[in-house]
Amino acid sequence: MSVEENEATMPGRAMVTLALLLAMAVAALEQTVVSTAMPSIIAQLKGLDIYPWVFSAYLLAATVSTPIYGKLADIFGRKRILLFGLGLFALGSMLSGMAQSMPALIAMRVVQGLGAGALGPIVLTMLGDLFTLQERAKVQGLFSAVWGGSSLIGPALGGVLTDQLSWRWVFFVTVPFGLIAAWILMRYVHEKVERKSVAPIDWAGATLLAVGSFLLLMGVLGGSEISTAGTVGLLATSAVMLVLFVRQERVAADPVLPLDLVLSPNIGAAILGSFLIGALLFGIDTYIPLFMQGVRGGTATAAGQMITPLFLSWSISVAVAAKVVVRLGFRRTAAVGSFLIAAGVLSLVVGAARPASPVYIFLNGMVVIREPYFLAGMVVIGMGMGPASLSYILSVQNQVTWGRRGVATGAVTFFRTMGGALGVGVLGATLGFMLAGRIAASNAVGIDIAAALRPETHKLLTIPQLAAVQEALRLSLRDVFLQMFAMAILACLCSFGLRGGRAIAQGSQTTNELDREAVELAVGIEH
Repeated sequence: MSVEENEATMPGRAMVTLALLLAMAVAALEQTVVSTAMPSIIAQLKGLDIYPWVFSAYLLAATVSTPIYGKLADIFGRKRILLFGLGLFALGSMLSGMAQSMPALIAMRVVQGLGAGALGPIVLTMLGDLFTLQERAKVQGLFSAVWGGSSLIGPALGGVLTDQLSWRWVFFVTVPFGLIAAWILMRYVHEKVERKSVAPIDWAGATLLAVGSFLLLMGVLGGSEISTAGTVGLLATSAVMLVLFVRQERVAADPVLPLDLVLSPNIGAAILGSFLIGALLFGIDTYIPLFMQGVRGGTATAAGQMITPLFLSWSISVAVAAKVVVRLGFRRTAAVGSFLIAAGVLSLVVGAARPASPVYIFLNGMVVIREPYFLAGMVVIGMGMGPASLSYILSVQNQVTWGRRGVATGAVTFFRTMGGALGVGVLGATLGFMLAGRIAASNAVGIDIAAALRPETHKLLTIPQLAAVQEALRLSLRDVFLQMFAMAILACLCSFGLRGGRAIAQGSQTTNELDREAVELAVGIEH
């Protein structure tokens, strides 16, 4: 669809924009609203050993399906694919909220993730169809604000819904917005699909990538139910699938993941850095609530309040980074951001190494946990996330021609999300291994660990049992944060592999090698 056709066939362009804003908000909110409810979910459904799968399964399904939806939108039209994605996402959300066991919840999160994979790319594509280049820059700011605001309120909203209603409402809450967006699209979008010749969909590549990644996660997250031989078998089979994936991408007419981009040294450094940033971001979103509730005895609302400063400072830092990156260049900007992230994660390690701190209760009954190291860590990490992640994306965009900018940006986003899925899995394996050893060493075998994850269920344990579980969980999560610190240091090293980005002064004129539109688009992606 061209812009001119849209002006003729979409008189309600403002309504369509509203629908796209709602779809974007649904996708952003879902990434953060669930985390603060997870300790309560574990307390009811059990399954602490497969806890990371709730996040990894969703991220993996969304990530692998994203490039397929982009190609289907070119063949069948944006409206049909976006409606399908919204419908599948709503179905997965409802079924997740009704799950009666942890395996059932994980399965429904896969359905939800398959729907979410259509939302981001199709929304951005329809923006390009609806608005001219000049208009797009203005609209992008609105979408960035919606994405940032949704991400910001997600943890706090998840905590309030869990404490006041039920954890099930963190899944139900997005359904009405998705249905409203779908109704608007059906009412106002009259799409004329042009049948055109496109390269065949790389189904083989997508399947090999999905199966290989799934088996890799199974090998990492299998838990105590899978033997050592079974784990080795899963990892070996995963390696075979991923090798076959590389071979397939070399011959595919339109590969899911162009290998020449990944293998380029400068782009490879940015992609690896983005992978680590994704692992850190989703690791924080997954394990900070678990620490605040399982170790410190706080509510879901208090856990949400602890994460919120990260997204607030990130929203501020990415706006500042967009202005200073042309002065410092990609390498220096990414290095500053990466070192801030490392410093923030180190603050988490220090906070987790401290014994339990007192809890303060205000007159309105809201519990606030006194954790200065965690609060400072969240703010500093957010301050680093903006310049680091923005520099990685801009560096890749600056290394390719305009015609490949979309696929290059998609590759960075793909690896960041995949980093989140695999990173949460690796950290979860660390947590499970260390926690099992410490529980056995403290003679607390047989204690219901899930009962320690919510203040309401503490009464199910004796005081010595609760103390033993909380201490074992504290030390195990400290080890998780140490592992995250190592990832942050690796991200610092990746930043030194970037190049370019600095403005070059020529007389009274300043020539910037960055494309202004690319900066604006990247800021929108980061939020």
